[in-house]
Amino acid sequence: MVDDSARCHYPAVSTGSKQLDQLLTGLLPGDNVVWQVDSLDEYSRFAVLFARQSVLSGGKCIYLRFAGHEAILKPTDGVEINLLDPAEGFDSFSHKVHDIIEDRGGGSSFIFDNLSALVDRWATDELLADFYQVICPYIYELKSIAYFALNRDQHDYSSIAKIKTTTQILLSIYRAGGSSYIHPL
Repeated sequence: MVDDSARCHYPAVSTGSKQLDQLLTGLLPGDNVVWQVDSLDEYSRFAVLFARQSVLSGGKCIYLRFAGHEAILKPTDGVEINLLDPAEGFDSFSHKVHDIIEDRGGGSSFIFDNLSALVDRWATDELLADFYQVICPYIYELKSIAYFALNRDQHDYSSIAKIKTTTQILLSIYRAGGSSYIHPL
């Protein structure tokens, strides 16, 4: 487990949503935020707010686009879109993502497509969890912030447990009665 006591020296970063900022007391440099979702619409809504806030704050916002689903972010001034192909295999894909993170430097904001789409290409939840366990600590080390999504109830318990023990923030977002609810896990 990472010692977060040293992180208190950094100012909170806005998510772009006042309600989410209140719930989380903002984000800290190094935070990896994983959203468990039933629908990508909810993830996209919060990712767009975070991207907008990142750009308004003068930071770099990088969108890693690799899934067949509708784009989480549309082309926008200040948002860099990187197209990647996970069909090239785990090692090649992970290396390219690592290089993008390294090239953009610390303090950047990264928004990823739905990680669940990687299982379609790699056919195993274990590789999905391994990918997350490789990328998340590097983002943390560089004091960047990243958003990720996972489809709820699609992955085996051990893979979700690996992600849960690696991430700084795991949120479950769901809709009921026409309202959205966020449950920090």
